[in-house]
Amino acid sequence: MHQIGTIAFASLALACAAPSALAGPSGGSFEITWYTIDAGGTSSAVGGSFELAGTIGQPDASEELTGGQFSLRGGFWPGVDRAAPCPADLTGDGQLNFFDISAFLSAFNAMQPAADFTGDGQYNFFDVSAFLQAFNAGCP
Repeated sequence: MHQIGTIAFASLALACAAPSALAGPSGGSFEITWYTIDAGGTSSAVGGSFELAGTIGQPDASEELTGGQFSLRGGFWPGVDRAAPCPADLTGDGQLNFFDISAFLSAFNAMQPAADFTGDGQYNFFDVSAFLQAFNAGCP
């Protein structure tokens, strides 16, 4: 009889907790209105003070999603490894070349977070200098 009461209590607690867990994540002025839980490992990307981690093998992959100054790409990420990031590789192709310089200049001109190499929220000579130092240092 005691075991039946424990099982009933655990079932009731689980039933009460489940709706809040299924409601979806939200917080502050950001809200995720749609998401899925998929299988796979994680990989992360870091930009400024933001880090984004996701799973590989998402069946709901789509084109790039954008909203305001943010963008998100989903789906399969072939060849993902845990190599140290290369901050000056703004094109993400694993090479430092003219295209990274062009991407930096475009981001700098548009005052996009990718060009804020000092992380101070300002776009000035110090960001240009930090980018050039990272570019000259090369990729690991």
